Amino acid sequence: MDYFRLYAEYLSEFLDVKQPLRVVFDCSNGTTGLVLKNLFAGKQTPIEAKLINERPDGNFPAHGPNPLAKGALDQLASAVVMSKSDLGAVFDADGDRVFFTDNLGRLVRPAAAILLLVSRFAGDLALPVNVGPFVKKALSKIGRKAIDSRVGHYFLKKLIKEKQLDFAAEQSGHYYFKEFFGLDSGILAALEFINAAADLRQPLAQWINQLPPHFISEEINFEVADKAAAIAALKEKYGSSAKKTSELDGLSMEFDQWWFNVRPSNTENLLRLNLEAESESWFKEKLTEITDLLFLQG
Repeated sequence: MDYFRLYAEYLSEFLDVKQPLRVVFDCSNGTTGLVLKNLFAGKQTPIEAKLINERPDGNFPAHGPNPLAKGALDQLASAVVMSKSDLGAVFDADGDRVFFTDNLGRLVRPAAAILLLVSRFAGDLALPVNVGPFVKKALSKIGRKAIDSRVGHYFLKKLIKEKQLDFAAEQSGHYYFKEFFGLDSGILAALEFINAAADLRQPLAQWINQLPPHFISEEINFEVADKAAAIAALKEKYGSSAKKTSELDGLSMEFDQWWFNVRPSNTENLLRLNLEAESESWFKEKLTEITDLLFLQG
């Protein structure tokens, strides 16, 4: 039995593209090329698909299997621009994570990808605590609510099941769907992202440029001697000025111009910091402050 064909036929039911789009898929020499070939090769769809690095190869000759590693997006970005495509998608080796570029070859930050993808689903959604107020404020303006979750597969999958949510997302490129058994799928996320991009009726880059400006650190890891003591030091320094504090997963603090979450790794002696601010000056100032404090705890 041709399971790749059957799986591709199942995924094709999720395609709901209102206008033709040209898309480059970078399979990172992992598993997704086997599925995408069956999904698009020789098929009449509104998607003009170009596959690169589609042959599975554990040596990963094009670039490493992590899409966020330095230089991993370069080939995709170049292919998108050269082919005048509408967007690009790059998967990790096993295809459970996906990241996107716009039509100018720029990385679409996960915060923006979440805001676009949510348009495809109804009701509330689950987001981990390291997704900051930028996304949540934007969601509230369109009447949507984000339910806070601890970071990680287990907690998000549990929330989808308990709350009967249609959608959940992580900054790490994992996207979870009720219609996909509550699990994450890079290919399904790419199809829904394409559906949403087609609904924009404008270039993806133009839509992104209209989003409110914000500055994000992405996740930064710090080695510390005592994780609990380091979190306590942050709480003591900022506790009196924080508008909102949460200890659902580590420590989250929200202020007028900026926000941070720092949480302990479950497997390593590390603290993981995510910070964002509405201006570059606030971002640099607060990132330096917290970095200096955590280095003192090392």
